[in-house]
Amino acid sequence: MIKFVRIISFVIAIVITIFSIFYIEPDQELVKAQKAYRNGDMDQALRMARRANHAFSENNKKVNAFYLQAKAASKMEWKDTAVDYLDQLLSIDQENALALMFRGELQYQLNQNQNALIDLDKGLDLVSQDISKHTLSYYHVQRGLTYLALGQANHAEDDALEALHLSTDLAEAHDLMSKVFEEKGDIEGALAECEKSYQLSIEKNKLSFMTPKGEELSKRLVDLKVKYLRSSRKD
Repeated sequence: MIKFVRIISFVIAIVITIFSIFYIEPDQELVKAQKAYRNGDMDQALRMARRANHAFSENNKKVNAFYLQAKAASKMEWKDTAVDYLDQLLSIDQENALALMFRGELQYQLNQNQNALIDLDKGLDLVSQDISKHTLSYYHVQRGLTYLALGQANHAEDDALEALHLSTDLAEAHDLMSKVFEEKGDIEGALAECEKSYQLSIEKNKLSFMTPKGEELSKRLVDLKVKYLRSSRKD
């Protein structure tokens, strides 16, 4: 009898161990994934969000998990993977404005400009009042950059003006306006806006010049100063 009880106890212990290893509480797992994302651990964020997503049965929760997966994948420079996650999200929620705009941003970065414009147009049309002005300004910038890539500087300028109207302290908005001015041949205006963008970037993060975007902005600033000096000498 004692031997039988020991065997039962052993089996129960194994079952409990297996259950604790393989069972996850998806809501808690997603919270942990979000924390990992905020802490900069993108690999952990992605793995936890995927596990939570597989365990979710409600579509609205799967949408949140897919969005976090896309953000983490994008941070890891897995842009195609991030687009795949957003495709799956949008197959569940076709009118998710944030997902559409995010996918449009990624498609622009992948040089898929026509597709990017379609998503950004639709996303901006669907935007609700609960999206912050800062976020809305950012995505007007993304559409403006897409318009520039498509050779439509006037439309890009409209987005730059709207982005600045929504958020005057967004560095990306001033950078877009700088690129619009440069495209139109106004080097003085381009330089002034680029300097504003650089200053705002430094105020937000003193080490921003060490990031890839910061390095690109620094290079543009130097190039514009050279162009401006050359044009001034000609005058």
